[in-house]
Amino acid sequence: MLPHGPSPSGEASSPSGESLFQLLHDTSSNVLMTRLHGAYVEADIVLRDKAVARFVARHGLTRGIMDFTDVERVDVSMELIVRRCEEPPILPGQMRVIVAPYDPAYGLNRIIAAHQRYRRGIEPLLVRTLAEAYDALSIDQPAFAPIEVDAATRRDGVLTGVLSAIERARGRASLEQSERTRRTMLRLLDTVLTRGPAPVKSSLITFGNLLSTVLADARIGDADLTVTCPACRTRQPLSRCRFLAGRETSYACPACGQVLVVLLAVGQTPASPRPEGYELAGFIVRTTADIDCPGAVLPKSEP
Repeated sequence: MLPHGPSPSGEASSPSGESLFQLLHDTSSNVLMTRLHGAYVEADIVLRDKAVARFVARHGLTRGIMDFTDVERVDVSMELIVRRCEEPPILPGQMRVIVAPYDPAYGLNRIIAAHQRYRRGIEPLLVRTLAEAYDALSIDQPAFAPIEVDAATRRDGVLTGVLSAIERARGRASLEQSERTRRTMLRLLDTVLTRGPAPVKSSLITFGNLLSTVLADARIGDADLTVTCPACRTRQPLSRCRFLAGRETSYACPACGQVLVVLLAVGQTPASPRPEGYELAGFIVRTTADIDCPGAVLPKSEP
């Protein structure tokens, strides 16, 4: 499940157009609302948390509403709930209201509230209707406007979908194995947001290594990844590209020298401006061409 691009309403959606969540902001009351739809899964939590953290970095702290009114199914592990409640809040010191009219979303959020009360000493207010939420936040005339999905959120979602497609293409028929892989992938994406990357020597890392790190039950090598050079149109496996390891690890076209992929450890990036690209296992991956992976295509990260 992944945000594929900003829709006119600012919803994060999958390649099939299925809406996952929508961020809206009421500037007059300074309240950020998350509307969730359909099945609520762990990918929603990780991707939404990162999107909210980016909003706060740009606009500052805000009060919050989580609206579960349209959630029909919940598939979230207790492991994730406990781990997330142990981490610092994204909106510290701000009032948060959860709207959950029905089970299973209501039952899930009762558990979340209890864990947050125990771990943080404060819990969100749980109500049944948006009207109650507005009343609790003293919002007399709601004026929520959709927030456009930014490029970083879109890349996070695209990468999540590509990793899932690779796993399916590798023939992992076991649902239990697929679930373990998905949770490992989401934990690593979450780690980049909340804890930062572990120190890694970039000179020893290949793009295939990074993919294999997050695909717990599958192994991917550079020979499994194919790229077409945008300059000379030469097509070859990534393993045949010129490989230069150093502070930045780069792959260049063997025919014309065009740089196709750059790997840079997050800890090595300058404080500002931060390079744009896919965040994967503590690295920023910048690609100037689409990468053909088993079962999926990873779109180029640079326009």
